[in-house]
Amino acid sequence: MSETISVIIPAFNVEEHINKCLESVLSQTYENLEVIVINDGSTDGTAAMIRKREADPRLKLIDQQNAGVSAARNAGIVAASGKLLAFVDSDDYLERQMYERLHTAMTESGADMAVCNYNLIYDDRTDVQYSKIRNETADILDNEYGYFCRYCACPKPNNYIWSRLYITDIVKKSGVRFENFRLGDDTLFNFKLLPHIRRTAFVADGLYNYYQRGSSNVYTVANKVNLAASYADTFDSLADYYSEHGFDEFMQVLPVHAFTRLRSVFFYSRLAGMDDDEIIRVILSGFKNRRIADYLTGVL
Repeated sequence: MSETISVIIPAFNVEEHINKCLESVLSQTYENLEVIVINDGSTDGTAAMIRKREADPRLKLIDQQNAGVSAARNAGIVAASGKLLAFVDSDDYLERQMYERLHTAMTESGADMAVCNYNLIYDDRTDVQYSKIRNETADILDNEYGYFCRYCACPKPNNYIWSRLYITDIVKKSGVRFENFRLGDDTLFNFKLLPHIRRTAFVADGLYNYYQRGSSNVYTVANKVNLAASYADTFDSLADYYSEHGFDEFMQVLPVHAFTRLRSVFFYSRLAGMDDDEIIRVILSGFKNRRIADYLTGVL
């Protein structure tokens, strides 16, 4: 029997999107799934739509009071019983062969994690295979700096949790969990998990569809808080984690990570409708007297 993949889907007020998301997961060609949906206190019809699919024994619904996406993902990790672990955002959808392709890449290479390309889905266009990764295997501890430059600091990075297949035991034993930051908690999770990963397999095809909706969290936050300050907070958390746990070989990549946070401020601020002058003001005020500014001198 094939290994079970536990798929964690946090859901909050996504009644317009949850059906398409669940259909894409439950119709995967890799059928041995445990689909854990955490209803994070939705006030619309999200929960009712999820319950319509409860006849599928692979679906498990967890209802909780609204605590945010990080808490929902952490609840999913606790509930996961599969050997492998995946995450999906509730307004996105998968290509049918995504988990089959990732599972094959992982098992054939003996990797601890598999990563696929993704497509950016807009209402009026699609950017196909956005991150431009290629089919290959990388031994992280032998070449951690090259890994960060190629897939984290490249013009179109792939730092997201939903493009990955993890070994559940590695995640649980690492103690790495999602933190309650306004932004960047998924990237922070991956960067903290990286020292626990020996080998990663990459699949070049765009198998995950990342929908860009104007009401998504990152656009909403961009218009309410200082994005640069938010990313400076996650940067501090990562730097402290590497230092406190003795991951000295990863300290050299912090300047690269700082650059990715700077670029993310530009990327998401522009999508939120800010002009360049406003973005510069956000960066100057948000990074002022913060550790991330010191590390940026290594790449600017």
